Amino acid sequence: MITVDKQKVASRFGKNVGTYDKEAFIQKEITNELYKEIIKRETHFHKAFEMGCGSGFLTKQIEKNISGDYIVNDLDPLCTHQLLREFPRLQFKVGDIENISLPQHLDLVISTSVLQWMEDIDALLKRIYNALEPDGHFAFSTFGPSNFLEIKALLNQGLEYLSIEEWKFLLQKNGFQLIDAWEWKEECLFDSGTAVLKHMKNTGVNGTAKNQKVWNTRILQQFNTEYQDHFSKNDKVTLTYHPLFFILKK
Repeated sequence: MITVDKQKVASRFGKNVGTYDKEAFIQKEITNELYKEIIKRETHFHKAFEMGCGSGFLTKQIEKNISGDYIVNDLDPLCTHQLLREFPRLQFKVGDIENISLPQHLDLVISTSVLQWMEDIDALLKRIYNALEPDGHFAFSTFGPSNFLEIKALLNQGLEYLSIEEWKFLLQKNGFQLIDAWEWKEECLFDSGTAVLKHMKNTGVNGTAKNQKVWNTRILQQFNTEYQDHFSKNDKVTLTYHPLFFILKK
């Protein structure tokens, strides 16, 4: 079981908010896809709650579809500073989603690229279900077992991702009606292992463990060599993303 240092996660997302919008091209692609699929099924919501809004990729798209309260949450208020200035009607609820109280009487709960960080997902799903009104929607993306497979293979570090079938079981066990679920994989190409590490740092996703690898010149050179040996493609190296998508109703 990987220990997630959530304060480190929050700190790194906050520190890298300036580079995130440029570097997080896959996260933008994921957000766009989830938004398009939500509004195919419902175009208008009265009260919504977004978990882990970050710099607001999803918030900025779906805000216009919410007529009433739109409550957003994040671990780090630094991430949302500009977002709240741009959309002053947003209500911000800071803190760890596993520990704070959830808004009630919601007709939409949404999240992108967040739930993989949770320590007790079963308990959170129960609370989300109870926070929704009957026929309310729960739509989210997370990541599957092939996500960052290169890093797991080379460093033995990373999150323990659930498969799409494991997610379906958990969601249905907690009462949700599955409307749709799908997944895809994409191999992103980088010049070197060092470039992969920089990309991960700039998108804030390298805060998985309390005790991470200590890097020096020799270790970095060895990492680059092993990365090139095992995961080269078209004179580049790969980093795999494996997003999962779910749309559900209460």
